[in-house]
Amino acid sequence: PALLREMAQEIIRRGITVVWWGNIRFEKSYTEELCDLLQRSGCIAVSGGLEVASPRLLKLINKGVTVAQVARVANNFTGAGIMVHAYLMYGFPTQTAQETIDSLETVRQMFELGLIQSGFWHRFAMTAHSPAEYSCRVTEPPFGGFARNDVQFEALSGCDPELFSEGLRVSLYNYMNGTGFDLPLHKWFGGMKVPRTTLPPNYIERIVEE
Repeated sequence: PALLREMAQEIIRRGITVVWWGNIRFEKSYTEELCDLLQRSGCIAVSGGLEVASPRLLKLINKGVTVAQVARVANNFTGAGIMVHAYLMYGFPTQTAQETIDSLETVRQMFELGLIQSGFWHRFAMTAHSPAEYSCRVTEPPFGGFARNDVQFEALSGCDPELFSEGLRVSLYNYMNGTGFDLPLHKWFGGMKVPRTTLPPNYIERIVEE
């Protein structure tokens, strides 16, 4: 954030016209004032990781942000006229069906309130550098080459992510197009039985208002 502030100030000082976007982490430092400055310097969009959208799992992966923090920062960006794209993750080891549905509800509310404008659900992929506490068992022989970006693994606990992939994809497509907000979450998953969300319908709205 500090570096982007200096860059934006320099762009404005020079009086040049540029259009730019970038990848960020949803740091608390992205205040309303800073987001407005970035917009005036030509920023039109940012991409950031909401990831699992679950308090427990965000802490487990040591993301360094909370759901509440992401909601407030996204609100600051969109309030300044900067679009927000969210990187989302599902199928994380130990992630339960309940946490998956609650994550979807968090994303639904953020789209409905206009805090984010686009997103994509990425299925968790394990690398050679993933911490052991992720409760996984590597199912392939040791690698002796230069790089290994995707490791075959078996999660020791958690739900089967394959059951949720299509429902998450279709629901997100609808939310990005401004539809489906009133549809009960279980409707996105066909005939599969999924738990009801434990989040109140004004969960994100209340965070932003606070």
